[in-house]
Amino acid sequence: MDMDHRSSTRVTVAYPVRLSGDSMVGQGTLINLSAPGCAIETTLPVQPGDYLELHVMAPDQARPLTVGLAKVRWATEQKAGVEFIRVRQDEQGRLQRLIGRVLEESTAGVATDRQELTAA
Repeated sequence: MDMDHRSSTRVTVAYPVRLSGDSMVGQGTLINLSAPGCAIETTLPVQPGDYLELHVMAPDQARPLTVGLAKVRWATEQKAGVEFIRVRQDEQGRLQRLIGRVLEESTAGVATDRQELTAA
């Protein structure tokens, strides 16, 4: 039985991300995001235990959101689950606001869909 025991809110996103590690630099797409970590689609050969620096290009942000140190917890051929180890306090605040905005937008979308269905 596969149960999800996450204690933090995880949102589905599609943000470009630049990854850099000891012996690699490349691009990917952030596919979900929470305060303690994220999932990334990438063709880079990341392995569990690898340490990365992430630069997330979220919409409406003047500069990339930076995660100074992240650890790959799991990896498949083109996806990886990453835990945030070191995020500066100001970046942590930006991260929380971004997650909140995505949640707000998805909730507003659901409310709009319901209104359209009710009006029909």
